[in-house]
Amino acid sequence: MIWFHAASLGEVKSILPIILHYSKNKDRKILITTVTLSSSQYCADIFKNYPNIIHQFAPIDTPIIVKKFLNHWKPKISIFVESEIWPNLILQSKKVSKLILLNARMSKKSFSRWRLLKKFSAKLLNQFDSILPQSKETKDFIEFFDTENIYYFGNLKFISSNELINNLFNFERTDKHAWVAMSTHEGEENFIIETVKNLKEKNIRSQCILIPRHIKRAKEIVKIIKANNLTYQLRSQEVKPFENIDFYILDSYGEAKEIFKKIRLVFLGGSIIPHGGQNPLEPAREGCFIFHGPNVSNFKEIYAFLNKNEVSKLVTCEQSLTKELILKFENPVNNIEFQKKMKQYSQKILLDHTNYLNSFIK
Repeated sequence: MIWFHAASLGEVKSILPIILHYSKNKDRKILITTVTLSSSQYCADIFKNYPNIIHQFAPIDTPIIVKKFLNHWKPKISIFVESEIWPNLILQSKKVSKLILLNARMSKKSFSRWRLLKKFSAKLLNQFDSILPQSKETKDFIEFFDTENIYYFGNLKFISSNELINNLFNFERTDKHAWVAMSTHEGEENFIIETVKNLKEKNIRSQCILIPRHIKRAKEIVKIIKANNLTYQLRSQEVKPFENIDFYILDSYGEAKEIFKKIRLVFLGGSIIPHGGQNPLEPAREGCFIFHGPNVSNFKEIYAFLNKNEVSKLVTCEQSLTKELILKFENPVNNIEFQKKMKQYSQKILLDHTNYLNSFIK
């Protein structure tokens, strides 16, 4: 059995192509553990037709519970994702299986904490048979702890899986000046609402497709929209957006890709508030142009790649986002060549990772 341990929805999505690659062998059992309700729901929906893929919540990181978990599932290889570094899980898993840290991520803030306990950190990191960092910065941070077996093949978040077909959602664009606000966090909806108001003041009829980072916040967002005397519609109540509605709120998972095929202007949340940004690659793969705030430290190398290819732009206030949206409304986006480049790059990253992991997964 292969065990993939991820924290939440974002981590599961990042390794989805790897999971699907190894699930093609129907005799191979795959276990996925996560710690959030949203990731659990996503796995239930995505893997419902994959009998050899099992999801359950991760065990509590205590010696007794972890031992019982490992005795039950008996993984031959344990693959932890990004920053899921739990002492008991690591130390106990090492005793019974090969151990991989996949798409490893360590921020400057995390590094400053880890280096205070350098000996203990080095001990944990050296339990891994191999560490595959998602950025050169993370590679440098991990090497500080005298860690061996580090190999950099690129960030798995660049990869997209085309094997999963969205069954029912067929998004239809109803407004000429439509745009998307994706992965918004608490405090960012006001930024989006003020932008919509600015567009109205300039007599531009637009529709914002709002995709909150956590769909459980949909009711909260509706209250904010109502308080600003704007109109809205929920995806859970109406599949297709109506005309002349200010906001179409996507309160469901796994359907954003269908929207990006029709609407090519996307603001990425988590970047106005001091969160560090959200992954912009899903819309970028579909040829969208990305707007983002100044706080994107979580995806610094990815945004550098997008900026270099002139498919993203920094906006610092509602006025600047309004201005940039108007410019793009007047000059529609065409990023076909960039899409081809992204596809080639992602295929290389997937191939490099699977070729390397094959030496551990037999």
